[in-house]
Amino acid sequence: MKYFSFLFVLGISIALAIYISRPIGPIPPIAPLLDPYHGFWQNMISEDEKAASEISLPGLSAPVQVIYDQHLIPHIFAQNSKDLYQAQGYITAKHRLWQMEFQTRAAAGRLSEIVGDIALDLDRMTRRKGLGYGAELGLEYLKANDPETLAYIEAYAQGVNQYIHDLSPGELPVEYKILNYRPEEWTPYKTLLLLKYMSDMLVGDRDLEYTNLRKILGAEMLAKLYPDFPEEPDPVIEKEKIWDFEPIPIEKPEGLAYPTDSLMLDPLPQPVEGIGSNNWAVSGAKTKNGKPILANDPHLSLNLPSLWYALQLTTPEFSVKGASLPGALGIISGFNEDVAWGVTNATKDARDWYQITFRDGSRKAYKYGEEWRVTTFRIEEIKVKGKEDFWIP
Repeated sequence: MKYFSFLFVLGISIALAIYISRPIGPIPPIAPLLDPYHGFWQNMISEDEKAASEISLPGLSAPVQVIYDQHLIPHIFAQNSKDLYQAQGYITAKHRLWQMEFQTRAAAGRLSEIVGDIALDLDRMTRRKGLGYGAELGLEYLKANDPETLAYIEAYAQGVNQYIHDLSPGELPVEYKILNYRPEEWTPYKTLLLLKYMSDMLVGDRDLEYTNLRKILGAEMLAKLYPDFPEEPDPVIEKEKIWDFEPIPIEKPEGLAYPTDSLMLDPLPQPVEGIGSNNWAVSGAKTKNGKPILANDPHLSLNLPSLWYALQLTTPEFSVKGASLPGALGIISGFNEDVAWGVTNATKDARDWYQITFRDGSRKAYKYGEEWRVTTFRIEEIKVKGKEDFWIP
């Protein structure tokens, strides 16, 4: 009987061990997650304790010094730009690796690979926008026209990958453990993907609304109501101007009914009306310490972690401090020893929507103006976690 009890308990233990070592639907394997040596417990260590005294990075041509201040902001000092950007890639990945990879997966339409089909519609939309295709074209442009910049981006990627390769299972960011996957290698293509992702995030357009209005009002009336010139600029009117006329009262018509059209497109959500920009500068003549003040508002939402990563980059040729984008080299908004610069976003309409007319059901030719052009097909494969791959033409 005692052997039976032993085998029974052993069988239950083995079954339980196997069960908690495998994913349960969207839930990651419980055993690795709770492993005290490799699981989420290892992520309880504060980032303040992560800074090593010395790291050997293959590829550096000279020593690089990284000093963290009391706010855990890294100050990187290198003898040349290539070493500088390699170190920037390593340090940024050390603190923001999962954020970097998740954003570029979103830009490439690859979220379904790690979260399942809940992200399939988003991935399909992203693929059809062509962010990945645009990044591919950007990379080809750099190879042909700007090899120096490409070399710096490659150095940045090398630094990111050196950090990834040095990661032990216990040091993996907790997001990887929860989603049960490991980081991929970083490439210059991913840096360009990030920039395409930012461009898509910051663009503004109302093409769908205007298309609907054109169906209702006609092209001539739409042109009268919304003439083709920038809406933002106001005429310059002197401050003392007195308007000496009575405005015409406006009455809202009663019983006004707008036509409906089942073919109308749903409008895109727009920014809240009245949002302005906080871009401004103050002369040093108006400040207490005699130094000018520059403020800028990129019009980006608050994220956790922040979309920005503050650091200092210094070589014998230049020194710059400010905010970087995790995944992109350099400083986006900041200051050096001579000037300060900031950015804002006017949400300009820099995107166009096209309704394609194909010659027939084969879609081998589409109409462009008055001519038919041969269609170039690009087949996209979307890998879906736990399910079969999804293909879109």
